[in-house]
Amino acid sequence: MHAAPMYIAEIAPSEIHGQLISLKEFFIILGIVAGYGIGSLLVDVMAGWQYMYGASTPLAVIMGIGMWWLPASPRWLLLYAIQGKGNL
Repeated sequence: MHAAPMYIAEIAPSEIHGQLISLKEFFIILGIVAGYGIGSLLVDVMAGWQYMYGASTPLAVIMGIGMWWLPASPRWLLLYAIQGKGNL
């Protein structure tokens, strides 16, 4: 599993964090279905798997760069302060 639902629950306003967690799961399933659909179209294409990697790499790079602007988790900030490495 992963920590994304916990992070969303900590960061998002309490009125919408349930919807945001569900939306994250929806987009995961949407990505799986899209990958399956595109992969089935490219099954007869020579080096079709390379097109799949080529199409997904820019998206992964954009998401990786975007992570620099995510706020720190309140839980992480608290643990960091308890260990004496920072302030609350």
